[in-house]
Amino acid sequence: MIDWLTGRSPDARHAIAEDLNFDFAEDVFEWILTQPDCDLATAASYFWRAEPLERLEDPIFFKEENLTIQRLVDRVNAGFYSRSEIFYGGQELQEGEEVCRWTVEEAEDLREFARAHKASDLPWTLPEALVPPFGHRAVRISDEEDPDKSEELRMLFAGLGTGSGLIPAEMMGADPLSRNMPQPAQQLTVGKRAAAPSGSAFTPLYLYIAFVVTGWGLIYIFDPPRLVYTGMVICCLHFGFMTFGKVWSGLKQKADKRVTP
Repeated sequence: MIDWLTGRSPDARHAIAEDLNFDFAEDVFEWILTQPDCDLATAASYFWRAEPLERLEDPIFFKEENLTIQRLVDRVNAGFYSRSEIFYGGQELQEGEEVCRWTVEEAEDLREFARAHKASDLPWTLPEALVPPFGHRAVRISDEEDPDKSEELRMLFAGLGTGSGLIPAEMMGADPLSRNMPQPAQQLTVGKRAAAPSGSAFTPLYLYIAFVVTGWGLIYIFDPPRLVYTGMVICCLHFGFMTFGKVWSGLKQKADKRVTP
């Protein structure tokens, strides 16, 4: 994907970043966000998609994510994103909105959080430059740079496990269907248009499942002393309750953001 992006315009990179999935394309995001001509709207889109308030409220659980956001915030505060042409009104504009209500509300929540805590104790604070609206025009891209229209891009996205549109049969390991044969509609989609979006509230659950499977797998292989079994059971119970709380909180937060006043 980075090879394809090299030499493309900031608008094209912005369009691609909008479709990338956080879980599978961190290196691509990092490359896009560190380009000297990266548009401020691209940085803002990444920041708000990352659900920054949740990251700030639990800095230990989201330690790695906070480091990524901190690097982004440092660049914003240093004036790295001097290009600000693409209009950014927030992440989830509702019909009739020019500025996303919940993005503005989360910005205020971040300010309140910073006021309630010692700023020097926080990994980062809200850069006001990322609060919408800003920019003055729509994204300008060609059809070959449009994730919704370019078959080449769809294949690149599918290779990352992210993106828009349908996964081509070639990427699924199947023989391409003859053009003369009726072709059934494929059902599998990937990326932000799939059922589970990037920054999913279920991410803690996925991590917990990985922990449980890995932990018990190692125990099964190495057959350690009984004390290790007891410790693993305690950890599973403890982290299980924590995970349930995280998932519940994430789902509630997403639901609150989408409630129309």
